[in-house]
Amino acid sequence: MNSLEGSANNFDARLVIGPVQVGGLLSAALFGCLVCQSYLYFARFTSDHLGLKATVSAVMLIQLGHFVCVISVLWTMTVSTYGDPSQLRVFPLAADLAIPLSSFTVFIVQSFYVFRLWKLARNVSLPILCQTFSVVAQTLTLIAAARAISMTDLTVFEESQNLLIAFSFIVRAVSDWITTAGIAWSFKKKQGSDIIVDQSMMTMIDRLIYWTIETALVTSLMIITVLVLFLVLKQNFVWFGAWLMWPNVVGNSFLASLNRRLLDRRSLLRETWRAPRRDTQSRGGSLYTIVFRAGAMQPQADPLENFENQDVQVFQAAERSIDQDRRQVSKPAVVLLQACV
Repeated sequence: MNSLEGSANNFDARLVIGPVQVGGLLSAALFGCLVCQSYLYFARFTSDHLGLKATVSAVMLIQLGHFVCVISVLWTMTVSTYGDPSQLRVFPLAADLAIPLSSFTVFIVQSFYVFRLWKLARNVSLPILCQTFSVVAQTLTLIAAARAISMTDLTVFEESQNLLIAFSFIVRAVSDWITTAGIAWSFKKKQGSDIIVDQSMMTMIDRLIYWTIETALVTSLMIITVLVLFLVLKQNFVWFGAWLMWPNVVGNSFLASLNRRLLDRRSLLRETWRAPRRDTQSRGGSLYTIVFRAGAMQPQADPLENFENQDVQVFQAAERSIDQDRRQVSKPAVVLLQACV
């Protein structure tokens, strides 16, 4: 109890104002990136099912509320408490409200990845484990948010809720790691299945594995950074400034994984066109020779008409061959991309 009272008497407002202002401004910049990515998603993927669109809309609306809370906190620390920083012994109400909003954003995104894991693996045990970790972390965060609203001193709150906050961060990180490993393993397992028909599919799955790890690596490193700052820098609220950025990092990573399908499909179409065109070009020389000779053997009365008719027939046959080859290669790949969502 004496240590708590001593920490309360040693309150330094500079250790609160600086980190929160820097973290709040960076969080606002990341929210701008989130808005751009949301616009790109709704403009490019109009055919996505309603559930996915509702998930993106929920993340966007929650982060809009989080952005309003961050701006309110910055205004309070910069303007309202100017000349009397001792008022910051208790966090503003907007900062307390930002805690559950952030947790809901992360919970929704983690639930989406758990659903993706179930859709790829078709095994309920691992998704249930990941979702259990996510629910536990969400519950701990909501408990911390309720206690933050009723706090009377910021430093005393940090000391008393040390284990609760740290454990919620650890559980979030474990949930991210398990989900990412499960998704990457499911992709790797599909490489040995019958759906793989050529090298382009192998390349596509490798690319999906790399991008899955990259996306989860950003969010995992972010929450680990917040945890390390919270445990190492005592009586310093740098961890809270980094924590303000965390939900926007998670939201941007989530939308980046969705918008990246546009690049996947473009590269898939590019690779799909190459193989049939090479095959068609190898057959094209003989086809064009036949057309030329056939035109040369026609009677002189109407050579142009016969030449055009045979030319059209030859190109129609070549086009049908290309379409058949394209469907054979691209259809399993498109099905795999849809299974990822």
